[in-house]
Amino acid sequence: MKTYRVDLHGMTVIESKIELNHILDSISWDYTDVLVVHGYHSHILMDFVRNEYKHKRIKKLEYSLNPGDTSFILKTRKEFESGKEYTEEKGRKFLFTSERLGFARWEEGDLKLARKLWLNRDICKYLDVDGAYSVEEVKARVKEELSNEEKYRTQHWLLFDNTKKHFIGCCGLGDNKGNTRNYELQIYLLPQYWNKGIGREAVRRTVEYAFEDLQARSITVKYHPDNTAMEKIADECGFHLVDEVYSPIKKVFMKHCVLNED
Repeated sequence: MKTYRVDLHGMTVIESKIELNHILDSISWDYTDVLVVHGYHSHILMDFVRNEYKHKRIKKLEYSLNPGDTSFILKTRKEFESGKEYTEEKGRKFLFTSERLGFARWEEGDLKLARKLWLNRDICKYLDVDGAYSVEEVKARVKEELSNEEKYRTQHWLLFDNTKKHFIGCCGLGDNKGNTRNYELQIYLLPQYWNKGIGREAVRRTVEYAFEDLQARSITVKYHPDNTAMEKIADECGFHLVDEVYSPIKKVFMKHCVLNED
């Protein structure tokens, strides 16, 4: 195995794209991965490398414990010349589906998917946390999802497109403490799937599953007042504002909306 290392410190996004394109267009087939050092403090390059940059030689991304690094795992020459798209989740079974989406349970090996979501500051900026989760908090979050499945039959289920080729995010239910059947819904989507109606579709299907299959009594959503996308989804899916709870971290009142069993 051979690793190529590239350091993007001091570069703009445009300069980084040019540099990465040059490397990946010319790199020898002997290399199995490219370690991209983008830093962490500004988040601009990190978000570009992890969420925006694409190249035909990249098979998938891997994250280390250092948030300032990202590894591009490269296609072999055979994989590249076959023209087939890499399918990471082809063996996963869906718990339920919607028109475009498949909902799947979290598994112990899903830490890399969790990192794609909760180490992304664009996704986490409205959460009641300080900008994003830490690596340790991401690990704890996956354990919580597995525990909720065992205790309550609920998770914030993983979202894939129906072909199982693309990971999209997660959407589901938590907070069924005491088996009261009063759930809190949360949804997180990778930025490339925003503004495509996917959030609304995911929430509607989750609500349907909650009331029909889990006999939910109520479902609540909590969101930052600046999160206009979530506000629109909640309104279109029938949620009604009931109160606002102050967040000492965000220093704003987080909105609470509820949808009750008919």
